[in-house]
Amino acid sequence: MIRMSVIYSHQEDGQFDFDYYLTKHMPLVESLYSELGMQSWQVDRGASLSSKTPSNIVACAYLFFDSIDALKLALKSKGGDVMKDVQNFTNIEPNVYFSEVIAS
Repeated sequence: MIRMSVIYSHQEDGQFDFDYYLTKHMPLVESLYSELGMQSWQVDRGASLSSKTPSNIVACAYLFFDSIDALKLALKSKGGDVMKDVQNFTNIEPNVYFSEVIAS
């Protein structure tokens, strides 16, 4: 299984609309990518152990695919549609990572 991690880090002027993200964006991602091998997804909100220091993470999304080929196909064929929607919920540029899940 392949995991795509999309990480939105805290930045001073950053805005992130969790309501839109969870009710509109992630359902869009699911509808576009599930037919191309995405098995599931998960979203985390950053948390801090101290009220004095905010989390350095705003949000993380994890998309799980059958294979690297399925992920590549999804990004190539539907990635543009997903990226067009990003401006509707954030002005933060995410970091994106790819990994192979070897244990759970």
